[in-house]
Amino acid sequence: MFGEASVNLTEMCHLLIDGLNDELAERRNAFFKQIDTLEEKGDTITHQIYLNLGKVYFTPFNKKDMYVLASAMDDIADQIQETASRIQLYDIDTIKPAIKEMAAYVLNAIREIEKLAKSLHDVKNIDEMYIACKEVKKNEHQIDLIYYKALAELFSNEKDAIVLLKYKDIFYSLETAANKCKNTADAIETILINSL
Repeated sequence: MFGEASVNLTEMCHLLIDGLNDELAERRNAFFKQIDTLEEKGDTITHQIYLNLGKVYFTPFNKKDMYVLASAMDDIADQIQETASRIQLYDIDTIKPAIKEMAAYVLNAIREIEKLAKSLHDVKNIDEMYIACKEVKKNEHQIDLIYYKALAELFSNEKDAIVLLKYKDIFYSLETAANKCKNTADAIETILINSL
């Protein structure tokens, strides 16, 4: 189920990037509508994980750790949806390069999370899993760098306060998505440590 949740995240992020790369607002909104559907699917998967944790007495890992991981993955989905929703709500026409760049790094982090989630059912190569966790954190760090640079440029160059706030919110949503990816990697590291 964690693997299924991670695939869902990857699909959501691909749709976000497809929408960001499409200059026609109508098509962009169609991509973002699909994100809403996948976010609901992610909520269902998370709920099923919670239900199963309550029903199963013996679990492969600590129940609390599995609960934290499911919640962290669900938080990533929420942030991807929030980013798309803000772009729609604010009627953003011009997608700044920093937004696309941040989204690409979020996708890189999610791909690593997908590998990790699919490895959880049969933890054999812990060293490789730790490397993947480290990669998630590297991507999060890159997003932080882009985020702060983009904010600095925004405050230096944007004269319209409303437009400034709109872009600031979108940057923040993507930066938060990156933080949620890092939280997910931390949750997986905790599972790995507790499984030794």
